[in-house]
Amino acid sequence: MVTYSLLQVSLDQTIDRQTLEQAASTVPSVAHADCVQIQRDLHGILVSHLPLHEAQTFQAALKLHGFLTHLVADQDLPTLHEPFTVQRIRIQGDILTFTDALGRTQSRPRHELVFVAGGFLSLSKIHFSLNSTDPATPHRPEHITSGTEFRLDFFFWSAPHRLRASLSQESTLFYQDRPMRLRDTALIFGAMLDLQELLPPSRITAGLQRLDTTTFYPSLKSYEEEIRWHFHHLQSAAKTSPDR
Repeated sequence: MVTYSLLQVSLDQTIDRQTLEQAASTVPSVAHADCVQIQRDLHGILVSHLPLHEAQTFQAALKLHGFLTHLVADQDLPTLHEPFTVQRIRIQGDILTFTDALGRTQSRPRHELVFVAGGFLSLSKIHFSLNSTDPATPHRPEHITSGTEFRLDFFFWSAPHRLRASLSQESTLFYQDRPMRLRDTALIFGAMLDLQELLPPSRITAGLQRLDTTTFYPSLKSYEEEIRWHFHHLQSAAKTSPDR
């Protein structure tokens, strides 16, 4: 069965939880309990995997409250490539050079760069307890911790299509040959400003354009859904381009 998503018309749109719950009450697939996470993670894609009639009903209910959306088949939304992780980034002229933890280097011309995503996000980690009496027994979840990460994703026309670099409390990222830690706010902001110069704003996530260490993305899901939202708009724009 073909399922559908509702996408924000603009990333600037907001909706309060009470209004969202009222609109969601018109469709059985979206429970009131779901609205907490839907509102929290709202960065482009409101909801996915709805049958057509429910998606249309939900869209109409949201419109009554002044929240406009686009209805898109899930099969038409772009999926993201798996990332190739790098530890060093260097930009010199129109060449971007990336190096991974094993010292393997690749240089990519700027004209192949499609999109740059980035920003501060909150990540949760599940820690498992070791069952020492029976090694064959699966480890049990013990507790969950949350932390902040600064992440960068570079998307290119050719493979590898997605290169990722990230900073956490335990890691170091080298940018322009300088080591950068999560606490190095000035260095991170400097890198963000440099990266904003690589592409027009429509090809850069909102989190990378926001010079603020406050966590912008409440989850990895919200970060990646904004990227998919941008990609959908870029694809739609390309289809309607007069050059096609």
